[in-house]
Amino acid sequence: MKFKKLTAIVLAGVMTFALTACGGGNAEKSTTSTGAGASTTSGTPEAAASIVLPNTDPANTTKTDETLTIALGSEPSTLLGVAVGKVENEEQIIGSTFLDSLVSVDYKTNEIIPNLATAWEWVDDTHLKFTLRDDVTMSDGTPLVADDVVYTVGLWKEKGATSDVGKYLVGVEKQDDHTVTIEFNTVAPDFLRMLSWTAHGIISEDEVNAAGGLDAVHTKPVIGSGKYRFKEWKSGQSVTVERNDDYWNKDYVGYYKTIVFTFTSDAAAREMAVESGDADVAYGMPVSQAATYASSSTVNTTIYSFGQELHLWYNMGDNGGATKEQKVREAIDKALDFDAIAKVGTAGFGEAALSYWDTSCSFYTPNYTKEERAVDIDAAKKLLDEAGYGSGLELKALGLQDITPVLTVMQANLAEAGITLTIDTPDTAQFVEGAFGGDYDLICVGDTPNIRIPANVMPFLQTINVEGPGMVIGGPKWTSDEFDSTIKALVSEPDAEKAKELATKLDGMVKEQTICSNLYPEMSAAVYAKDLKGYNTIERGYIDATSLYK
Repeated sequence: MKFKKLTAIVLAGVMTFALTACGGGNAEKSTTSTGAGASTTSGTPEAAASIVLPNTDPANTTKTDETLTIALGSEPSTLLGVAVGKVENEEQIIGSTFLDSLVSVDYKTNEIIPNLATAWEWVDDTHLKFTLRDDVTMSDGTPLVADDVVYTVGLWKEKGATSDVGKYLVGVEKQDDHTVTIEFNTVAPDFLRMLSWTAHGIISEDEVNAAGGLDAVHTKPVIGSGKYRFKEWKSGQSVTVERNDDYWNKDYVGYYKTIVFTFTSDAAAREMAVESGDADVAYGMPVSQAATYASSSTVNTTIYSFGQELHLWYNMGDNGGATKEQKVREAIDKALDFDAIAKVGTAGFGEAALSYWDTSCSFYTPNYTKEERAVDIDAAKKLLDEAGYGSGLELKALGLQDITPVLTVMQANLAEAGITLTIDTPDTAQFVEGAFGGDYDLICVGDTPNIRIPANVMPFLQTINVEGPGMVIGGPKWTSDEFDSTIKALVSEPDAEKAKELATKLDGMVKEQTICSNLYPEMSAAVYAKDLKGYNTIERGYIDATSLYK
């Protein structure tokens, strides 16, 4: 389920593609892994033998004058979301080529590694100190200094006050030209990992002013210290970046001199562009469609999970109807064929979830047995009868259009138990309005708990450090204070084993109260040229355009 613009509109990253990913290069294999952001191809169709996984190829060592063309599904409205206070998927993919963050993540090992900062330490629970490199040059030729970090963090707080990081910032203090301390208003050790995201790339005030100020720089981002430099944006057509041959990290070698991003909403047209040679990569393919190319002799196909689990939520808010009753929720859960739902939702490349948490989470433990996930229509009917709906029940499911096949499976499942399900698939704006207004009975929404920050851990159940109803779908929060306190404890717990205990406790609370039904891991997919290597991912499973080579 792709929430392409949802982050920018309302959810500030919560309902976007998830946080980490593993998978893709040129090695052909079928793999199941359990690390953070792991790929999941267990139980896949026979074509899985031709699926290639990201983050498996060695790094490139050759530099050429060639051009790489990546076909994206849509054109972003900005190339620097922090300038306008929003985040978009495509903006992050393109921005990752010319922006560098304080730290980075090695998605082969899932380790946090130095980037613009050579060292870091938690001074206390809420103060994170960084030591900056002294050999980094910004786009305007000036060296990276602490003032640049101070300026950038100020933008995060001012322009992104409701974003994943902005609402948790107190401020930043400069100790000297190469030392800064960022202060947060709550305890979350994983804030460090979050600072590796492209949205937290460091820029300088001087280069922004040289580019015409924030009003201009979001469409002409001649900024940053990244592997590439922005060159041109042809509205409605393409964005071009050029290799930064003065890049500070001499271990990095960019194969392509130029990278061109094009925009085509038609996934089949993107794939055809790869086959014809007009593009090298068709990114963001529907998994079911990408799977049809798995045995192709002319293109590579990569399909991988990226840390996001899809859940079926029940409206338990003020506008909730029958689903406010637990027996109704339990009946729905027992009537659903989770294996069939997972098969449709992942095109056979993922299995039904046995926990609220994705298998890529370090604190994952299965909380359901396969037997507990089995369909039990008789039990569902009995529960409905006890709840007073023995003669039938009418419900409405809300979802975006690309979740329709999954909702259709649910519709058939529930019909066997005597529940008539109406499927509503509005446009994105109406979906958001309906989700937060509670205009539904059932709704499919995924979240991304791999990074334990308040905005990511069970965001639809809690209001930690968020005024008003927070991220709770369906209206004002309806869960107990125990949920909030346990979530907060999980977010702030530095010990891995204790975090796992807290996560297991939360999972048990969700199961006991049937607050949602866990469906399956969401998958990402792309098709790319047969001779292309180095398909790597960055945060949320996005493609790393700077790592590709022949």
